[in-house]
Amino acid sequence: MAKEVLSSFCMRATITVDGELAERIERLSQERATSFESLANAALREGLEHLAGGTPRAGRVSEKKPGRISYTHPVSLGGCLLDGLDNIASVLAAAEGEDFK
Repeated sequence: MAKEVLSSFCMRATITVDGELAERIERLSQERATSFESLANAALREGLEHLAGGTPRAGRVSEKKPGRISYTHPVSLGGCLLDGLDNIASVLAAAEGEDFK
């Protein structure tokens, strides 16, 4: 029963993939008419099976429709502009201006 719960669990994560790997996944996903995400998940599954010493399960690709590929790049947003966030009234005053009444 615990295995069923884990198999239906889905987590969104951002990982950094080498450019060459991203290109290979993208090219292969277009050839197989599947999404980048589905193919990357299948590759991770097979790779983890291989690393664990088991046999990879070929052909197990998610049934999701192909989607748009997007990349997230890290950006520094700097520090907090307020002295602290523990006083909600002062945070609201700063956000709305001192004469927010």
